[in-house]
Amino acid sequence: MSNLVEEVRIWNTPVVGSYVLWRFTQGYTNHHSEGRPPVLLLHFLASAILTNKRLSDPVTNLRKDLASYARSFTDKKDVDLFLSIQGRVKKTRLYTLSSIDLAIQHGLLFLNPEDACLYPKNLSGKPSRGMTPKQSVKSLGNKAETLGKWFSAYPVSQVSTLLKVVL
Repeated sequence: MSNLVEEVRIWNTPVVGSYVLWRFTQGYTNHHSEGRPPVLLLHFLASAILTNKRLSDPVTNLRKDLASYARSFTDKKDVDLFLSIQGRVKKTRLYTLSSIDLAIQHGLLFLNPEDACLYPKNLSGKPSRGMTPKQSVKSLGNKAETLGKWFSAYPVSQVSTLLKVVL
C-alpha cells in the first residue's frame, strides 16, 4: 500500500486524531517540569506533524528532544519537508478542530478557557474487549506522547522557533 493511501486510511476520521491528541496532551503534562498542560495552539502543530508519515517517522524515543528532531531534517537534507509544517498546520486546521471537539465531547480532554490549555483525562482501567486501538493507531499514540514530552521542555515561543512556524 502506498504511503498516501495508508495516510488517508488511518487519518480519515477525527476519532484517531482525538486519541492521538489526547496522548500528546498526556505526554506533555506528564513530562512538564511543573505538570502544566499544553496550550491549545500546540495541538495544531502536533497534528500537522503526526498526520504526515514523513514528518512523524523521526519522532522516536531514540531522539533526545525537539531540537534533535529539527536537526534530523537538516542532516537528511530534507529541509523542504521540515518547512512544510507551517502549511500543514493550515491544511489540517479543520481536522484538528474536529479532533479536539470530539476529544472534549467524549471526555478525553478538557478546555480551560481562562488559560487556553487542554487538560487530559486520566483513564483508569483497560478498554473493554474490541475497544482497544489497532497497533498502527497505538504506534501513533506513542509518537504523540513522545512529541508531547519534547514540546514540554520548551516554552511555546521556542517550540515555534525550533519548528520554524508562526503561531
